[in-house]
Amino acid sequence: MANLQERNDLSEPMGPLKGLKVLDFTQFQNGPSGTVMLSDMGADVLKIERPGDGDPGRALGLRPDGFCGYFEAHDRGKRSMTVDLKTSEGVRLIHQLAVDADIVTENFRPGVMDRLGVGYEALKATNPQIIYAENSGFGPVGPYAERTCFDIVAQGLSGAMLSLGGGIDSVPVQGPWGLADQVGGIIFAYGIVLAVVARERFGVGQRVDGSQIGAMMTLQAGSVVPYLHTNVQPDRFNNPVFAAYQTSDDKWLTIGILTPKWWPALCLAIEREDLMIDERSESPFARHENRDWLHAELGKAFKKLPEATLLQRLNDSDVPCAPVLDYEGVANESQFWDNGYLVDLEHSKFENHRTVGIPIALSETPGRVQGPAPEYSNDTEAVLTRLGYDGSQIEELRQHGVI
Repeated sequence: MANLQERNDLSEPMGPLKGLKVLDFTQFQNGPSGTVMLSDMGADVLKIERPGDGDPGRALGLRPDGFCGYFEAHDRGKRSMTVDLKTSEGVRLIHQLAVDADIVTENFRPGVMDRLGVGYEALKATNPQIIYAENSGFGPVGPYAERTCFDIVAQGLSGAMLSLGGGIDSVPVQGPWGLADQVGGIIFAYGIVLAVVARERFGVGQRVDGSQIGAMMTLQAGSVVPYLHTNVQPDRFNNPVFAAYQTSDDKWLTIGILTPKWWPALCLAIEREDLMIDERSESPFARHENRDWLHAELGKAFKKLPEATLLQRLNDSDVPCAPVLDYEGVANESQFWDNGYLVDLEHSKFENHRTVGIPIALSETPGRVQGPAPEYSNDTEAVLTRLGYDGSQIEELRQHGVI
């Protein structure tokens, strides 16, 4: 298999993964949220969906006008092909595609793809340099390994829901955005890229295993590691100088003071110079010991001044701060557009389509959003034609329910 440099003309700006071919069997969010990152960075991601209804994620949050933000967010820039993996001809098709594929991705329970004949060992026999990446719920081994898992299940098992709720005696709170799914997908993409680098350096394909609960451990490391040392459950987070406060015009802003140097500037900005010399707040230790009192005092001070005044004073003093925005505010905030974190994207069905962009900027090989999410099975015939199937053979596959 040729290396990436041999397959690309590096004189032209392109994503760093351009030339890589991905067979993507992932569905819902834990998986697609990772493979969409590969697409953004130039990889050709072919989404393999089951005949009939495809990825169930296509229906989550589906609007009356046919727009599915969930699917658009996690599957933009990919192609779509249908294959029934429960048929021998479908399995043969996948092995044909695997011959010149670089990466295969899936997020089923461990063993499912093996039983279908398209697991790591089977595809490795077809293509010894294949990178086979699986993103499960609980990891490849252990008593939970073969159980079904969704985002909320991983959040609960990993300790995140009690932590978000405020501690061991609190009511569990589910993190939003498909937290375990999304973080799991990001780490999944990280593992895949590591395997690509290893193959470029050492000439070996390999299996990559990620999981939702593994991702949640990494996300919570700053809280889990202290517990493992002390066996003391963390308290509800309460840091009055790392918090959000309401202003006199009923808006909210955040402050984040992690070092003492900003404390005097904050006190001056909110017109509470007395807090600099009050023994209950003059030192970091005192502020921690009297955090409930200080939180109330700061809340009263912020409530006396309008947001614009506070932001001006705090920014002039270089105190870390920002307004608290809703999504309308985010969509109108130039900082996101200027950096490409939000972008306009041409869509065949929806005018003025906007989407989330790419969070990483590379100076020489920049990524880009390659397009909207694919229509169901949109690329099946084109893929089969490339494999050498003619029209009558494609129709026969369709008649037999293979595609």
